[in-house]
Amino acid sequence: MKPASGRQFSKELCDEGGQALVFVALCLPMLFGALGLAVDAGLLFKAKASMQTAADCAAISGAAEVDYGDLVAAAQAAATQNGETNGTNGATVAVNNPPRSGVYMGQQGYVEVVVSQIQPTFFMGVLTGSNSMTVSARAVAALAPSSYCIYALSPTGTDILINNDAQVKAVGCGVLADSSSSSAISVSGSGNLTASAVGAVGNVSVDNSGSKITPSASTGMIPVSDPLAFLQPPSYTPASCGSDPLTHYGNGGSSYSVGPGSAYSTTQSGNLVCYTSLTLGANNDQVTLNPGTYVITGALTFNSGTNFGGQGVTFYLTGSGSVNIANGATLALSAPTSGTYDGILFYQARSDTQTASIQGGANSTLNGILYFPSAALNIGNGSSSTFNISLVASTLTFNGGSGLTVNPYSAVNASSPIASPRIVE
Repeated sequence: MKPASGRQFSKELCDEGGQALVFVALCLPMLFGALGLAVDAGLLFKAKASMQTAADCAAISGAAEVDYGDLVAAAQAAATQNGETNGTNGATVAVNNPPRSGVYMGQQGYVEVVVSQIQPTFFMGVLTGSNSMTVSARAVAALAPSSYCIYALSPTGTDILINNDAQVKAVGCGVLADSSSSSAISVSGSGNLTASAVGAVGNVSVDNSGSKITPSASTGMIPVSDPLAFLQPPSYTPASCGSDPLTHYGNGGSSYSVGPGSAYSTTQSGNLVCYTSLTLGANNDQVTLNPGTYVITGALTFNSGTNFGGQGVTFYLTGSGSVNIANGATLALSAPTSGTYDGILFYQARSDTQTASIQGGANSTLNGILYFPSAALNIGNGSSSTFNISLVASTLTFNGGSGLTVNPYSAVNASSPIASPRIVE
């Protein structure tokens, strides 16, 4: 007989429902435990990511100060700015130069930063018996050749002026201008600037005469510091600086050498010589500049119609020193590739604001860095050679139909002192 109403449930079904309830009851602690582990793991991963950022920034800041002797302080300051202060809230920021582990262990010039901190756990303690865990992050940074080869450092006015059909091409490297002016970089008169990147703190000005900047400049950038601010001037005795030796040579067609070890030169120490002025060359002269450091306290002049050769030379201009390379002078000059002035071809003292002028001949070769941190540098009128150089000056002017192709100095010397820090591990 059928029941009058309602639904029937078999005994087996009721039994299965009871089993499921028991199974769920048994699994709930495991489910909540897994959820708790996931929460703790998420918090630990978040802490790890934050600490990694602090370690990366600290390593980069430390590497940037390798040449200045304050890398530990710089690294720890950067870590603090990113939320990790050594000795605070259980955090440690260890700065090692050279690194104590990893691929670059024991290698000078590399900065290792290890950030560690005890992090609380809320659920793992149930399983492990510990309510905290130490989380750490590590980074290694070092200086590498900069991706920029032209720096203009003046904070005001026009830093880079390209006009009168001047064509400036930086091959595989960038151009930076520190000026906040509306015309920090000005290109006019059918001038052109081509580089891998162009940046300015202020804005750029390009007229409608066919002038171009390629690629378009990035504006509103943060000012860059002098990339060679660590360089120290050579030590010399001003009273022992010799007079210009030009009067000892003929009026053209002569071959002679100047500098350390040459006639009419007094070497002060090592391979350093000092002149109150130095005027080189007359028509068809062949002048060899011996390797060494040349301190010039007055005018340094390379005359037209002369061939100049010099390997391993650095010119340091101080006092009222200035350099003038005349149009038609043919140069074959290279900086040292080791030592204190590795890569430095021209270095004008930071207190010296005398304008420098490089005109030069069509077949010139320059290998090195032209460093005029407080002075204007003018390039033009026949400077059509391809130079392996980097330019650092207060302001730069290219004019007079000059065509200057700049290969960064790092292309021929990997130890170029113009470098920027980057993470390597």
